[in-house]
Amino acid sequence: MTHLYLGIRRAADSCYHWFPHDSPDMLDKNSFHRLFPGPFNFFRASAFELQQIIPNPETLLPIPQRIFLEQEEATPLHGFPVLISPLTEGLEQALAFYVRVEEARQIATLSRRPGNKKAVDEAWNRYGTLLETATENAVRSSFGRKLPSIFWLYHSAAVARCFKDSPRRAMRHDLTVGKAHGDLIKYRTFERYLDRVLTLTFDVVHRVAEEAEEDERGLFPDLLVRMRDNVLSLTENRVARDLSGLDSYFRGHLRIDGKDFRHRLSLLESWSEERLHRDESLGTAARNLVGQGPDLSAQALIGESGWVRFLSQHPAYNSRALLSHQQVEIWESLLYKLKEFEILAALRRLVIPVNAVGARLSCEAPKPSSGAHLGRPLMLSDSTRPLDFSTSWVINPLVRRFGLIYDITDFSSIVSVLGRSGSEDQDQSYRSIFRFQRRVNQMAREHRLQLEKYLGDGALYSGRHPHILLFMAIQVQRYYKRALNEGFPFDRGMRIGLNHGEYRLLPIEEGGRGKTHRYEFFGHGIVELSRLATGKATREIDDIKTLLLGLGYPQGEVERFFAPLERQNVDLVDKKEEARQFYCYIDKHGALVNEGIAATRQFISELSSSGMVHPLYRLREDRREYLVFRLELGNQELLVGIRELGNANLKGLEKALLYEVVDGEPWKDLPRQEERTAGSLLDSLEGGFGAPLRPSKVT
Repeated sequence: MTHLYLGIRRAADSCYHWFPHDSPDMLDKNSFHRLFPGPFNFFRASAFELQQIIPNPETLLPIPQRIFLEQEEATPLHGFPVLISPLTEGLEQALAFYVRVEEARQIATLSRRPGNKKAVDEAWNRYGTLLETATENAVRSSFGRKLPSIFWLYHSAAVARCFKDSPRRAMRHDLTVGKAHGDLIKYRTFERYLDRVLTLTFDVVHRVAEEAEEDERGLFPDLLVRMRDNVLSLTENRVARDLSGLDSYFRGHLRIDGKDFRHRLSLLESWSEERLHRDESLGTAARNLVGQGPDLSAQALIGESGWVRFLSQHPAYNSRALLSHQQVEIWESLLYKLKEFEILAALRRLVIPVNAVGARLSCEAPKPSSGAHLGRPLMLSDSTRPLDFSTSWVINPLVRRFGLIYDITDFSSIVSVLGRSGSEDQDQSYRSIFRFQRRVNQMAREHRLQLEKYLGDGALYSGRHPHILLFMAIQVQRYYKRALNEGFPFDRGMRIGLNHGEYRLLPIEEGGRGKTHRYEFFGHGIVELSRLATGKATREIDDIKTLLLGLGYPQGEVERFFAPLERQNVDLVDKKEEARQFYCYIDKHGALVNEGIAATRQFISELSSSGMVHPLYRLREDRREYLVFRLELGNQELLVGIRELGNANLKGLEKALLYEVVDGEPWKDLPRQEERTAGSLLDSLEGGFGAPLRPSKVT
């Protein structure tokens, strides 16, 4: 028997290696502790046991997120931030009222009195309307993020509190009936409640699945299914090690004598402790089972699945004094449910109610290891996006971010030319663009910028600080210049755009086995940013002439064709501007021509108010006037120039006031007398800075 059990256990242990090591927050000890904060009485907090109780937990269980405090340097909380709203408060109140009315009806039935069905229906309609709204919002907005399951983690706490006190309420309502049938009333009321909830949820899921052409199975809250099959999760807050709080569960749900069961289980624990000291083979089996040292605890062993069933086969086991064979099976089934209950309760403790205090968010400080809230308010970072089940999106997709986009000019045409070259030239060009983009991405990571979109010949990054993105833009331009000196084949130029705007986050790819969710930006902000990197509005007439001559057209015919246009000066290209390596200007038709760094007024305004830049002086270069300032980041320093370009027509958008940003490195050795100003960067750009113009010798 012992050898058979050990063989089974070793086979089960070998399955541990199939547990996904790359799944988030599962095998790392610190992450696992955050995911399942104790204390536990039955669940042994290990990846193996989690896999035994909930197969594929990484696909079923929602993963807590980091919740940063107002001072983001502080250690973040981990959990599910849920915004307390009129809907969530009303939902809890309506739940309590419905349960009390349903309990009154059950008491009336047991007392052979007519129940008030109309009052029950009205109470359910009030609660069901709010529950339907929250459920539909969660299902529609989930996109694989398990929002319906998180909602039930949150709401199940109120449900459990409500039903745990049901027997006492029954006695207060009718002492005689409550004493005799309080536990039965509790579970009859619970069954009617659960039946209504499941029907409502199935209806919502079916409706949304039809509209969205989705699979219903992927929309239904998985944790609600678990809670349906394990009533402890919806009727209890915690379970003591000696099961002393489960008498109502034993009487009302299992229909057995809970006191007798607990007494026999206590005797089994004492007997098991004695046999472990007397029977060496039993101790060996126990050590192989749990991997503990020589001091084995009978109490801990009884919490191991299969151990009591194994003990019941021992020759000295007395089923009359200890658990009967039927009770052994009840214990094994109950033990599984107790472990599952503690897993769900641990996740439930990670739900952090968040309150809106004006424009700020706060929560109560959770007590370590218990998840209880201590009442001490903690202010949260403004980057926190709590789950608001009263809104259609649940998680507000609107974010305000600083964006940087870069785009290599004429990338496609250069690739086409290289495609007609030899394989060695093609390979070398692709290696060079790979190295270039890899280095740009490394610089972005060093500045803690987020890659939002990869564009093939460029990329879009976002950040929360304008001076960092400005610093990054200058660095990328310098790196491109250095790459050209090293033979970079994509030498037609590079455009960079900077803005600050509203973006919406679209969950484009669901998190799965070993994966995290992938979000994409969309909305006005990204349209505006992309327009800053669209390049020239038209081609220079000389370029078109060269193209036609290359195609074989006679030079005389070409000259006669373009002569009227040249006399009317319709060429939109500003040759003085384009004499520079990097340039931005607005052509005669009001279109932006960007072969340098262009920024929107919103970006410059936020940069101005950031307190990170201070105007030094104005500088004139040819016919251009720049406001020059020093930009510091860490131990690095750049000299940057900005000038106003004017209002530009951006395709599909309203006119926008744009600015050119240039690298001021060529000016760093020019003689100057720095003059500070009380005005901001934006005021100075708009004419409020009174420092004298200093002509530049750099062209």
